[in-house]
Amino acid sequence: MAAPENVKFPVTVRHDQLTLDGKLYRPATTSPRPAVIVVHGCSGPGSAARTWGDVLSKWGYVALVIDSFTGRGVKEVCTRAGGRVAAHDRAWDIDGAASWLKAQPFVRADRIGLMGQSHGGAATLFATLRDGADKSPPPSPAFVAAIAFYPDCTLRGRTSQRFEVQRPLLILIGEKDDWTPADKCRELMPRLSGKPFELHTYADAVHAYDNPGSKLRYREDVSNRNKPGGCCGAWIGHDETAYRDTLKRVEAFWRLHLGPPN
Repeated sequence: MAAPENVKFPVTVRHDQLTLDGKLYRPATTSPRPAVIVVHGCSGPGSAARTWGDVLSKWGYVALVIDSFTGRGVKEVCTRAGGRVAAHDRAWDIDGAASWLKAQPFVRADRIGLMGQSHGGAATLFATLRDGADKSPPPSPAFVAAIAFYPDCTLRGRTSQRFEVQRPLLILIGEKDDWTPADKCRELMPRLSGKPFELHTYADAVHAYDNPGSKLRYREDVSNRNKPGGCCGAWIGHDETAYRDTLKRVEAFWRLHLGPPN
């Protein structure tokens, strides 16, 4: 499999023009294939997002891992000392990535999916869900289905509003996640309607459970709104049992909504 290619693509966030970086993973074929946009977490496009780029391309999908931070002059948004990029604004990054992919001859323009982790998972929710209170809603989804890994399901504190699911949605999260608790996603489910949606949890998994390069550890430096004062600390790390099940669920989800990768 070839090494990922560095690419750039334009994004318009409301009235602001940006150029974002991305890494493009392609299967060993010249025929057009379905594609998946991968949206990284608060640390930036590290090993977790790159792992999914590898996995998706091995399955036969084109994968575009977008970098929402470098083009904004930001390194990370996990800590209080880090930069500030709203997950809501990253929904426009997703739209720009989808537009770029649709213009590529090696992509099936009608078969583009979306998946995001943590902060990127929240961006995935903002790109997929709609409510009437948003004065500047993101563009209509340019993807056909979405997966959100351990997102913040409070959606900027909109804990009493109802949302329309505009594309089929799968949420995957660990029951022991103390950074973005699974209970918040359970509380969201009764307030959703529209396209099919599903929440699946893993009993022993913590945050970033799907990253094989992450050993179980406690990060004392990260902001955490679920702790007094919004600071600090959370458990993160890989869970092999949950990851193996996730691989099966994710592959089945994309085969259902994107079709076989050929």
